[in-house]
Amino acid sequence: MNAQSPSDCEGAIVLCGDVYSETEASFNTGAVYEYTGACNQNLEQSSMWYTFTVYEDGLLSFVLDPLDPMDDYDWGLFDISEGGCAGIGVGLGATSWEVGCNSYGVLGANGATGISTANGGTGTSNGPGDLNGPPFNADLPVTQGSSYALVVMNWSNSLNGYTIDFGQSTAVLYDQDAPEMVGLQTDCDVQDFVVTFSEPIVVGTVEPGDFVLTDPNGVGIPVGGVSANQGGNTSDSFTLTLPNPVTESGTYTLEITDNSLFVEDPCGNAGTGMLEVDVVVTAPPVGWDEVEVVICVGEQLTLNANTVVSQPEGDFIQYLWTWDGGGGADLDTLGFNHAILVDQPGLYTVQLSTDPDCYDAVGSFWVVSETCHVLIPNVISPYDTQGTNDRFQVDGLEAFGQATAQIFNRWGGLVYENNQFQNSSGWDPKADGAPAGAYHYVVTIPVLDVPLVLLNAQGQAIPYEGQAPAVLTGVLHVMASE
Repeated sequence: MNAQSPSDCEGAIVLCGDVYSETEASFNTGAVYEYTGACNQNLEQSSMWYTFTVYEDGLLSFVLDPLDPMDDYDWGLFDISEGGCAGIGVGLGATSWEVGCNSYGVLGANGATGISTANGGTGTSNGPGDLNGPPFNADLPVTQGSSYALVVMNWSNSLNGYTIDFGQSTAVLYDQDAPEMVGLQTDCDVQDFVVTFSEPIVVGTVEPGDFVLTDPNGVGIPVGGVSANQGGNTSDSFTLTLPNPVTESGTYTLEITDNSLFVEDPCGNAGTGMLEVDVVVTAPPVGWDEVEVVICVGEQLTLNANTVVSQPEGDFIQYLWTWDGGGGADLDTLGFNHAILVDQPGLYTVQLSTDPDCYDAVGSFWVVSETCHVLIPNVISPYDTQGTNDRFQVDGLEAFGQATAQIFNRWGGLVYENNQFQNSSGWDPKADGAPAGAYHYVVTIPVLDVPLVLLNAQGQAIPYEGQAPAVLTGVLHVMASE
């Protein structure tokens, strides 16, 4: 990532000592023309930006001293604790407020400026020009954890430079703590790991070789690439990319390698430590197109998401069932298990999602209601009728997925067989040249998706109590013509 110019707040120089000397003058305003304070009338000229964070409460004081007393320097100070550099401004949109500003100066020798009650400073905003002095503001109370941005403007466009001395401050302003890794998380692909530090790290000091990730078996995985997640010269968050996604769930440990001396904050404190993260490797659940199933009138039916397609093993899949009974009503939520018991027709949809929430899929059942009685005739008359009772057909087989039929003559010879009998027009003895007489039938239903109820010749219901496959046998009489 390209470094930003210190003429912009986002590229500010981090102050790490009581005295800072500026030897490289700026003659521009950077890439962004920024608000510099009320006393500067929001003008930015030959600017340099600095930042620092308060580590102990106290009074802030600094002296900005030109090396050439004829040079004219003005400044503005902003509390960026909440809004950062982007929040610097004026009015309702500002979230990083101006807390100090001084542009006071006189013709001739301008001299030092800054915040210093000891140097006669008063107020928080002085200037512009030769109005509303003095050149120093009063000492500023600051609290631990607050961060500030200081803009210094070189109105003389001088090459001589200046010093900034914070030695009069009673507050501790400089970072002396080593940065620590405080957060670690990964994405759904489990190839990128995002590590967060306790403070901003200089982007240029972070390299892939500074880290190693250890898998649940204690095997180290080198980091293939690293990128900062924030703009500017510093970032407190980095994405570490592995050469390949990890394939095993468990606890992974990230460490800054022992030979690394480069993960540093702006004040040169080197990062240390390790972090653990629990990783769950998930595979996407599998959805399916609408499947039609039959429910018998007055009966219940189990819909099971795991019997339609094979779901990935070992994954944590969550289920959300809804029902659309038609009529424009809102969808009803029915349950959260892999299977539900239903007793109404309509469209049943299940949303499958993984935990962690990485992938999802959808499947649905179109449930239709039918009478599931099966009526097997015991007498047919193919030679006496035309289109009426002239075939061996079993009414009600449509409610079942598959059925086979075999018909044997009185000597045990197979005269008819059909493995898709439920879809056929039945057995026509006349077409097959079968004579009148008694025949033996075997109708087999391999799978009972719905309850099976048999009707006898008198139309009486006889519930079938057996298990699948249901093998139904009996005698069929083929009547001769009169």
